[in-house]
Amino acid sequence: MADESAALDALYKGANALVDVQAKLSKDGVDEYAEHAADFKAILDNAKAGPKCKQLSLQILPKYMSRFPDLADAGLDILIDLFEENEQFRMKAIEGFKVVATSATGAVIIKLIGVLSQLMQSEDEKEVAIVNDSLVAALEKDVQATVGALLEHMTTDEAFRAKALGFMQRELIPRSNKLLNKSEEAQQAVAAQIKKIIAGSSAKEFTIFMKVLFSMSIFKNGAAGAQELLEIVHNSIDLTAEFEPTAEKVEKIIFCTGSANLILKHGASPNRLITYLCKQVLPKFASLSPSQQLSLLKLLAEISPFVKGGSSREALPILYPLLLEFMPKEVSEETKINYSAVECALYSFHQIASRVPGFLHALCGIKINTGQPECRLDEDHADKLADLHQRLGVLGKQCEDFVKKLQQVSQKLNESKPETEEAKKELQTKKDACFTSLRTCKNVSQMAKNLKQTPPHFMADGAALSLSWKGSGPG
Repeated sequence: MADESAALDALYKGANALVDVQAKLSKDGVDEYAEHAADFKAILDNAKAGPKCKQLSLQILPKYMSRFPDLADAGLDILIDLFEENEQFRMKAIEGFKVVATSATGAVIIKLIGVLSQLMQSEDEKEVAIVNDSLVAALEKDVQATVGALLEHMTTDEAFRAKALGFMQRELIPRSNKLLNKSEEAQQAVAAQIKKIIAGSSAKEFTIFMKVLFSMSIFKNGAAGAQELLEIVHNSIDLTAEFEPTAEKVEKIIFCTGSANLILKHGASPNRLITYLCKQVLPKFASLSPSQQLSLLKLLAEISPFVKGGSSREALPILYPLLLEFMPKEVSEETKINYSAVECALYSFHQIASRVPGFLHALCGIKINTGQPECRLDEDHADKLADLHQRLGVLGKQCEDFVKKLQQVSQKLNESKPETEEAKKELQTKKDACFTSLRTCKNVSQMAKNLKQTPPHFMADGAALSLSWKGSGPG
C-alpha cells in the first residue's frame, strides 16, 4: 500500500499541474502543455500501481491524452489494459474511449478502432451505444482514419463486418457532405479501400458500399466520375468471367446492374455492361427463376435508354427472340401472358431499335431505309414481319380483353365498403395491384400498337411511356 500511496501522490501532482495548464489556456489563451510532458509521463508511469491508481488514471488519461501526441499511444495502451483487466474498470474504460475518440490523432484512432470493433459485437446495449457514439466522434475527428480502420478490420473479422456496414449506412452516409466531402484526399483514400474489398462483397454489402461512393463529391464531376464508378461495378461483376446462374451470382448481377442504372444517368457508357448482359446473362435467361427474370428485365428496360450505336446492334439479336417468347402467335384457354415481362421487353426493344432502325430489316422484317448497307433492302424478310405483326395483333387483342376485366374488378373494389381496419388494408392492397396491372396492360397495348404501324412509331426518349413501376401510365 505504501507503494500505491506514493504513486497516488504522483498521479495527483501530475493531474493538478495539468489542471493549472488548462486553466491558464482557458483564461489567457496560453498553451503550456508541451512544457508539462513530464507530468503526463508521471501519470503514465504510475497509472497501474494499484486499484486506486487505476481508477484515477481512467479519469485523467482520456482527458489529457490528445495534448501529448508522442505519449498518446502509451496512454491508450493503459486504457486498453485496464479495459481487459476486469469488469470493475470495463465501463469506465469504454467511456474513456469515447473521450479519446473526440480528440485523438489519426494513428491513435486507428488503434482505438481495433478495440471498438470488438465492442461493437457486445450483447450489452449500453456498451454498444457508447461504442457507437465513440465511432461517430472518431468520424467527426478524422473520417479518413476512422473509415479506413473500419474497412481494414472488415477484411479480417467476418463477425464485425455486418456491424461495421450497418454503422457506415447509419452514421457515415448521412454525414458524407459534412465529413468526407471536405477533403478530396480522404475521399480518394476511402474509395481506394472500398475498391479493394467490394468485388468480394455480397449483394447487400455491395449496395452499402455503393451508397458510400455515391455520396462522395469526387464522383459527381460528370461523365468522368460516373465512368469511374461504373468501372467499380464492372469489376464487382467481373465482366471477364463466365456467368453462372447461381442464386448468389444472379442476386449480385441484379444489384450491380441496378447501381449501374443510377450511374448511367450521369453520362457513363453502358457498352461493356450491355455486352456482358447480352453475351453472358440473357442466353441463360431460362435458368433464372421467374422473379429473377422479371427483376433482370426491369433493369434492362431502365438502362435501355442509354444504349447507343454498336451496343444496340449487339443487343437486338438477343433481345428480340426473348421478346417473341412473351408474345404468342395464337392463344387458347390455357394461354397466360406475362404482361409485366412483355412491358419490359417491349420498352427495351422500342428504345434500342430506335437507335439503329436500318438494322431491323434482317432481324424482324421492319424495313426502314436509312441509306446504310445494313438495311439490306434487296433481301426479302416479309415472313419475319408477318410473324411479328401476328404476335403484336394477338397481344393487342389479349391486352384489350384483359383491361376490360381489370376495369370490372376495379369497379367492384371501389364499391366495396370494408368495416375493419384489416379489411381496409386488404382492400387497398387489391386496389393497388389492380391499378398497377391496368397501367402495365395499357403500356403494353400502346407499345404494341405503335410497333405494328408502318413504319413503326418508336416510343423512345421523349416519346417513351412511363414504366408502370416507375410512375403513372397512360390514360
